[in-house]
Amino acid sequence: MRKLLIGLFLVLAAPLLAAPSQVPHITSEAQFAELARTSPGGRYASFPQVMFVIDRAAKGGPMLHFVNSKQYEFHIDFVQRTYLSTQDTNALLDANYSKDNRRFIFGSVLHYAALGRYGIEFWEGDELNAEILTLTMALVQQNFPAPLAFKPNSQHQSVLAATIPGLVTIDQNAVYASRSELVLNPGKATGRLRIIPKLDDDVLLTPSDIVVLGEAPLRLSPVAGIVTNEFSTPLAHVNLLAKSWKVPNGYVRDAVSKFAPFDGQWVRMEAGETITIRLATIKEIAAAQRVQAKRKVRIAKSDLTFRALPALGDLRVGDAVRVGSKAANLGEVAIQRHPGKDDFEVPPGFAIPFAWYQDFLRINGLDRKIAALLLDPRMRSDGKYRREQLAVLRAAFNAGMLPAGLGAKLAERRAAAIGDGGVFVRSSTNSEDLPGFNGAGLYSSVPNVTDQAALEAAVKVVWGSVWNDGAFAAREAAGIDHRSVMAGVLVQQGMNAEASGVMITENPFDPSEWGTVFINAKRGLGIRVVEGRRVAEQLLYRSDPESIQVLTRSTDDAMLSFDAGGGVREVAIEPGRMVLTDARAKRLAKVGRRVAIMFGNRPQDIEWLMIGETIYIVQSRPYLRGN
Repeated sequence: MRKLLIGLFLVLAAPLLAAPSQVPHITSEAQFAELARTSPGGRYASFPQVMFVIDRAAKGGPMLHFVNSKQYEFHIDFVQRTYLSTQDTNALLDANYSKDNRRFIFGSVLHYAALGRYGIEFWEGDELNAEILTLTMALVQQNFPAPLAFKPNSQHQSVLAATIPGLVTIDQNAVYASRSELVLNPGKATGRLRIIPKLDDDVLLTPSDIVVLGEAPLRLSPVAGIVTNEFSTPLAHVNLLAKSWKVPNGYVRDAVSKFAPFDGQWVRMEAGETITIRLATIKEIAAAQRVQAKRKVRIAKSDLTFRALPALGDLRVGDAVRVGSKAANLGEVAIQRHPGKDDFEVPPGFAIPFAWYQDFLRINGLDRKIAALLLDPRMRSDGKYRREQLAVLRAAFNAGMLPAGLGAKLAERRAAAIGDGGVFVRSSTNSEDLPGFNGAGLYSSVPNVTDQAALEAAVKVVWGSVWNDGAFAAREAAGIDHRSVMAGVLVQQGMNAEASGVMITENPFDPSEWGTVFINAKRGLGIRVVEGRRVAEQLLYRSDPESIQVLTRSTDDAMLSFDAGGGVREVAIEPGRMVLTDARAKRLAKVGRRVAIMFGNRPQDIEWLMIGETIYIVQSRPYLRGN
C-alpha cells in the first residue's frame, strides 16, 4: 500500500517536477515555452510571458529567478510563497516599484513571434532608473539564449530608454500590430460567410452575413459577425456598432485568404481567446434564423409639442424624449459639473427639439416622400437603388425651407447661449443609445459653422442624415420603424482642439479589471479618432496602483484644425509623437470616472478634447460591452 501511495504521488507530482517553480537560466526556446503563459486579457495579452525576479540583496551579488509563470500569477506571489520576503503585499509594492534602492526588480520576458524577437517589459507604473534598467538588461541577457530588447510601457520608460546609449528598444506600435489576432468583441454567431476584399456602396449586406473584410470600413450596415485583415481600435465606430448589435468581431491576419474556403457557406463564428470559423450545423442555422426573425428594437414615444431652444444647462437625461439622448446626456453633465471642483468644462450650446424636424417634414412635403419610399420594395432588395433614392431625399432636405421663425430664433439663441465664433452642429436623435441599438456614427455632424446661412444649411444637413444609407440599413436590420425616428440637433460652441479623442470608463479587453479607463487620443479635432483608419494613441489608466500603460502612439501624419473661412483643414504633423503626457492622461481618466458617476457609475463612452490644459467633455453615452 505504501508503495502504491508513493507511486501515485510521483505521478501527480510529475508535471511540477518537469516544470520547476523557477530557474536561474533559460537555455532554449522550448524551456521558455515550458515556463511561459499567454493571457487573452491584461497587460501582456496574446504574448507568451515569463516573469523574472532579480534579488539585489542575494549573497554573492544580484540573483536572477525566471519564474514558472503558469504556476505563479504575480511576481509578489512568487516572492512570498518561496519566502524570499516575509513582507506583506502592500509593503512589497511600495518598496519595489518606485524606489531606487529596491531589493527586488520585477519584470517579464515576452516573445513577439510575428516580430521574431524577445523583449523585456516592466509594469507601466514602475519608476525605473538607468542603473536598474541597465543591470536588468545585462543580467537577463547573460542567462537567456536569444537577443533581448527593451519595450517601454509608459512615458517615463520611453524617456529613460532614450538616455541609455546603445539600448535596443522595441516600438509599442510594432508590438501592437504584430498580433496575429485581436478579439474586439467576443461572442458567437451563425451566418452566411461573405469575403469582401473592399467594401463599396453597392454591396448590400444583410443581418445574416458574417463578413470577412480586406479593409476596415468607415461604415457598416448590421451583420452577424465581422473579421478584418486590418486593425482598428476598440473605439472605432465600426467596433462600437458591433457591440451595439451584439455580434462578434475582431482582426485576423490574412483573414481573406484564410477563410476563403468558406465563402458563401453558412458558418459558425466563435470569438473568445481566438477567432474560429467552421461550417454550421443545420440546427445552428435554424436557430440563427429564428432569432433574426424576432429581432425588433422599439423607440420610446417622442414629445412633439416642445418647441423651445433650451440651453445645455437647462437639460436633463429625461429630456431625451424632446431633444435626443446626445443633447440630454450632455446637459446632465453640464448641470452636475461642480465649477471650481470638477477638472473639466462643457462648451456652451443649445438644442433644437424634435418638433421643428416634424414641422420641416410637413411644410416641405417630405413626410409624403418618405412614406412613398418606405412602401417601395426595391428599397430592401437593391442596394444601389436604395442609395440613389436616399441621396435624392437628402438633397430635398438641403433644398427645403425652414419652418417660419426658426431662422430668427436660431440667431437669437446662438447669440445668447454661445456668442460669436464657429459652432458644431451635431445630430441628437431618438434612435441612439437604445438597448440593443447604439447608433454610433450613423448620423452627420457639421464642424466649424461660422455664419447664419451656414448654420441654417447645417441644421438641414443634420436632419437629412436620418436618411443616410448606413442609418437606414442599421434601423432596417434592427426592426426599427423608420417613421418613428425623430431628429434633434445639438448646436455647440466650436472648440479648435489641440488634442481630442474618446475614452471608455472600463478596460475593453478585460471588463473585469476594476478602476480602469481606456483612452484613445489624436492631435487636432477628434473626427479621425472614431474613423479607426489610423492607429490612435491608446492608453490604459489603472487606479490601484495608479499607472498609465502606453499601448500605442498615434500613427497620424496629419491633423484636422479649423479653417478661417469655416469648416476644417488638414495640417501636417510629425507621426509617432506623444499626444498625452502621463499627467494629462491621469487627469483625463479621473474626469471620465467622475462623468460615469453622474450616470450611476455605468460605463460611459465619452468624447473629450483639450485646449492648453483645459479638458472639455462634448459627449457621454452608455458604453456597450457587447456579448
